[in-house]
Amino acid sequence: MRTTTITLCALAWLLPATTWASPPPVGPGLHYPEWLEKNGRSDDAEPSEFKLINYFFTRVTATNQLGDPAGLKGVSLGPIGIGQDVGSGTKVGPNTTAFYVEQRWIPVLSYSPNFVDGLATFRAQFEVDYQWGQAANQIQNNQGGGFNADQVNIQTKNVNVGLYPTRNPYKLAIFVGTQSVYDSPYDPTITSLTDITRTGYKLTFFGSDATGVSVYSRLGGIWKASILPLGSAQPDKAADNDARFSFVWLGTLDYAYQIQPDTVVGLSYWHLQDDTKGAAFAFEGLVKSGPGSTGLFPYTGTSRFNIENPSGNVEYLGAHFHHNINFRTSDFGASGFLMVNLGKFTNTKEDSLLLPEVSIAGATANLELMYNFGKTDGDLITLEGMVTSGDSDLGDDSFTSAFTLNNYGIPGAVWFNHKTLILFPFTQTVSNYTGAVTDVSNQGYGLMTAIAAASYDLIPYTLNLKVGAAYAQSAVKPPPTNLGVERGRTVGLEVNAELKWTIRYLMTVGLHVGYMSAGNFFDGNTQVVRDPWAAFTTFTWYAF
Repeated sequence: MRTTTITLCALAWLLPATTWASPPPVGPGLHYPEWLEKNGRSDDAEPSEFKLINYFFTRVTATNQLGDPAGLKGVSLGPIGIGQDVGSGTKVGPNTTAFYVEQRWIPVLSYSPNFVDGLATFRAQFEVDYQWGQAANQIQNNQGGGFNADQVNIQTKNVNVGLYPTRNPYKLAIFVGTQSVYDSPYDPTITSLTDITRTGYKLTFFGSDATGVSVYSRLGGIWKASILPLGSAQPDKAADNDARFSFVWLGTLDYAYQIQPDTVVGLSYWHLQDDTKGAAFAFEGLVKSGPGSTGLFPYTGTSRFNIENPSGNVEYLGAHFHHNINFRTSDFGASGFLMVNLGKFTNTKEDSLLLPEVSIAGATANLELMYNFGKTDGDLITLEGMVTSGDSDLGDDSFTSAFTLNNYGIPGAVWFNHKTLILFPFTQTVSNYTGAVTDVSNQGYGLMTAIAAASYDLIPYTLNLKVGAAYAQSAVKPPPTNLGVERGRTVGLEVNAELKWTIRYLMTVGLHVGYMSAGNFFDGNTQVVRDPWAAFTTFTWYAF
């Protein structure tokens, strides 16, 4: 009895303590109720049917590269020194120092109503660009930075519907409408732009927007298939009273396979068909598209064929790989590709004095090696090379260099991964996209380039310093100038430095400076009489 009493008394004393004592702390100074109130997610609102991704960018530029665009008001594109009164006519000289501020806003809207149960999403993307102080009270793109502003300046980028039959965008996605068109096999709606520019063909052959149908899938590998009308015309309406439309269209088929964790290899076949007889426009009413266009090549850095009213086709056969580009499995990464383009364009103009046809056979190869030497992704050393076959006689019946969609867009291909500011255009831009080389064909003469860059986080994830150097030359010797001055193959040697401060997540301020020693490729060129330099200040903010 005495033992039982003692036991009951002990339990009576212990039970209240066990019942009412607070649980052990969770984190420094936090008890469980406080922690739950702070971190619990049970009362969170359901995901919104509407989503907004907001991109805002401003660039301040000081440079001795002065573009004077013919017809494209406020837009300066194309290689420096390509010629006076053609294209942007960008010149570099003693009295060409320019200073300007540009601004860009891109909202991306998506709507996934609950009643479609994850089967579809509507997307719309627009772009508003302008240069500070330029234009007001009118309707034109890239305008509206002047006093009063009051400018209709909305460029349509994407308006499409994404269909997801499996309710899983990674397994199967079908896009109908105006959409981003990249030469990577990955779905751009669920893949970062950084990965897009380091996979596939790195926007070397096409990187823009187009309307059509594309299918992306991860079933049995990484698949992409698309059919995209790039341009249209009524080439026989005036002569034959034939109002039928003819098209430039691109069909693509890509397949890639992950052979081991974070290592992917892929193959591609694309078909480009142009039946417009050179009557389609890259800039409506002003600059016609296609390899026979007299106005397009100065803006994009391609080569004009010695042909009129061309129709024809180009076949693309390519292979690519990437390994550990986000450094998940080791400190080393790599990527690269090989692309061959073959085709023929025929002169459809009766009694033409130019060539009856021009055949195409070109090749492009790229390799990039990366080493992540520190604890952040900003501690990085990269070495990249690009080689493109060249054509020493652009006036004959064969073209032996790369054929990109810069022959159909302003621009249509933008190699973003080069890490230079002048030798190749600085890719953080709005309306001014000029450089020594703006298409990998290098005006048809081909390209051999090596680019080295090293970056280091001075303050981890906050302040990053990058330095770089790049050299480029043509694959073949270009012909003499119109005045008979012999030219060499060296395009130039660039050195650059960039300092970026991440103020908050996805909000950065940058300072970028570059200098290029112009090579003998520009000998006798009255448009390039000094070495080009540039300094940029940028502000970038992604919000969603």
